[in-house]
Amino acid sequence: MEQTSESCRESAPTLNERAICNGTQVTIPPEAEVLLSLGPKFALPHTKSDPVFFYHMLADIECILKSENDASIQDRTRCAVANVVLNHLHRGENQNSHQDPLVKFCKSAEKVTRKFLKEHPDVAVVKSDKGNKTVLMPSQDYQSKMLELLRDRETYEPISRDPTTRFQQQNNSIVRRLRNLELIDAKTAKHLTTYKAVCPRIYGQPKAHKQGLPLRPVVPNMTAPSYHLSKFVSNILQQSLVSAYNIQDSYSFCEFINGVTLPEKHVLISLDVKSLFTSIPRTLVINNIIMRWDTIRSNTNICLDLFLEIVDFCMSSSYCKFNGQHYLQVSGTAMGNPVSPALADLVMESLLDTVLQKLDFPLPFIRKYVDDLIMAIPLNKLQHIMDIFNSYDIHIQFTYELEVENCLPFLDMLLTRHDNQKVTTRWYQKPIASGRFLNFHSFHPMNQKLNTAKNFIKRVNKLSTDLDEHDKIKIIDDQLKQNGFPKSLRNRLTNRMNEHSMNEQHRSSPRGCP
Repeated sequence: MEQTSESCRESAPTLNERAICNGTQVTIPPEAEVLLSLGPKFALPHTKSDPVFFYHMLADIECILKSENDASIQDRTRCAVANVVLNHLHRGENQNSHQDPLVKFCKSAEKVTRKFLKEHPDVAVVKSDKGNKTVLMPSQDYQSKMLELLRDRETYEPISRDPTTRFQQQNNSIVRRLRNLELIDAKTAKHLTTYKAVCPRIYGQPKAHKQGLPLRPVVPNMTAPSYHLSKFVSNILQQSLVSAYNIQDSYSFCEFINGVTLPEKHVLISLDVKSLFTSIPRTLVINNIIMRWDTIRSNTNICLDLFLEIVDFCMSSSYCKFNGQHYLQVSGTAMGNPVSPALADLVMESLLDTVLQKLDFPLPFIRKYVDDLIMAIPLNKLQHIMDIFNSYDIHIQFTYELEVENCLPFLDMLLTRHDNQKVTTRWYQKPIASGRFLNFHSFHPMNQKLNTAKNFIKRVNKLSTDLDEHDKIKIIDDQLKQNGFPKSLRNRLTNRMNEHSMNEQHRSSPRGCP
């Protein structure tokens, strides 16, 4: 593989037109357009990394270190991590990199891109909500759309001062009570206590597949006072919820749906909740926890009243800052709050239990992935389904997508209903997708690039039950080529896939059969 690594140096990344969306009237220099199309995960030979990235990384590292009881091991690991980070930041500065065409291109493209952005401060560069695209839009449009979102008084309320100190005191007060009641140990109490909280800054991710580039608000809560307490509550709720509807991952759903034969005159349909996290009423969350307390209590020694108080605090302490103005989120929870997925799962579980009892016909199957539902229904019952689901709570409203020509996309698969009512699957990429993952020209370690490619090959191979090997190889080759993988390496990886498939077929065939 070292030869492959050296051969890639003789070329440079190419433009992925699907990975960049220019919503401005500004012409982007070719080198800058290529670099921006590679995305934020493309590692340059040396660059000034975004501090937000290190907030995420350091928060994850500290979370892992807390599981180690030996303080000396924690300190040594921190030193090793710091050394790796510093080497990353300073690598390439003293290298004779002008002899490397790829490094030369990256440095030149980075210089051109920085100059372009400096000369156009009115251009905002952001990551899309879906499709993994880089979006350029006028800064003024971005600002106005963010302010329009924050003017929704049913969701956000402007406040005159930063509430971080108040929320931090409330968080630490709850933690002290838990410790004094001996409901948590000293180590957990130390982890949940915070003294250096910072107000989260809300940002928007443009929906590049929609006209006008509307924004989806995201609040990164890593620095919020209740971040660790929210994760603590989320773990309890996730351990307590045993669902008959949840999809664990694409592989398990693929295995399930390929064994399904639908009744006659049934079709596939998917349902999606409009902005679920910000739509969940707190009273609904509290009622659902009370109803399921017999199950939840087996995973915690905290009493119901105190647990409800903690959940209410984690929801009510959702706040953010934009352009110097602080906002309190008065509805639901933020996209970025660790407790949001668990609360959404809890509410959706109760919703399904209630709704299914009201239907006047049985469903052959229904499955859920966060707020995305998929089921099979008689076609003449579509309106009945929508009326029942949308009557559960006025704040939780659904949209639907019906199969077209017997096909329906769900997760990263395309489900196909055949004439015999059997369902098969194939790997699927939405038209809005950029096809971008880890580019081979990136300066990530070679094993990371290879593992990314192998995982992608596994997904295409496992999720495509109605494609022959030739079609699978074409999909894989096209995607790897788009991400800069050289032809020789693409051939080797697909050959290994064929060998693995043949070995599996041989092992699964009856003894004595060819």
